[in-house]
Amino acid sequence: MNDNINPSGVSTLPLRALRLRPGMALQTKRIVEGASKKESQFLAAIEGKGVMVGPVGPDGAKTGLEEGEICIVRGFTGQHEFSFLTKVLQTFEKPFPYALLQYPKHADARLVRQSMRIKTSMPALLSMRNGSGPGEAPAQDVTLIDISTAGAMIRSASSLAAVGMAVTLSFAVDFEGAPVELVLSGTVCHNNTTSGQDGYFTGLAFNALTQHDKLVLHYMTESRPG
Repeated sequence: MNDNINPSGVSTLPLRALRLRPGMALQTKRIVEGASKKESQFLAAIEGKGVMVGPVGPDGAKTGLEEGEICIVRGFTGQHEFSFLTKVLQTFEKPFPYALLQYPKHADARLVRQSMRIKTSMPALLSMRNGSGPGEAPAQDVTLIDISTAGAMIRSASSLAAVGMAVTLSFAVDFEGAPVELVLSGTVCHNNTTSGQDGYFTGLAFNALTQHDKLVLHYMTESRPG
């Protein structure tokens, strides 16, 4: 695929290349003075025909779009930040509120992450690898809150590991109908708290993954809704 890339790192992609998924968060904004951004979600698209978007949040009963006007759509796929200009073809209230947008010739996209990252909420165990001996410290219960083929984010009740520490993350995943236990080696790349949220958040970068590990992680990120 021959993408046009400018110095800002933004490339021109066909919309299908972004692999948008139903329920993916978007922002829509009419191109008129004083218009505000509206929280929306991607519903469906038919290439060359149209894109369906629906409202979410406090204004969930209205799309906030007007038929015949031009609007800009922005979103994040888990890898790319993207935007495209489009025309509002029609708006509907039944069977649910949504707007039908003109299918764009292209979208402007900027690669943010090399690997697709998905949100999740799965129980996991984190062990700190003992640098002075062959064993590991006792495993701690954590929650896996997002994951990609390159790393993961976990939440814990207390701070567990310092930046740069070697760890092992283990959790079970359903792989094509069969349970699989993954035991992944990684390194802590950041560790912090977030205002308004309980717990400590630890970012991990995976290393020394086997082909089996990569296959299962790829399956997780490609088959689950983002």
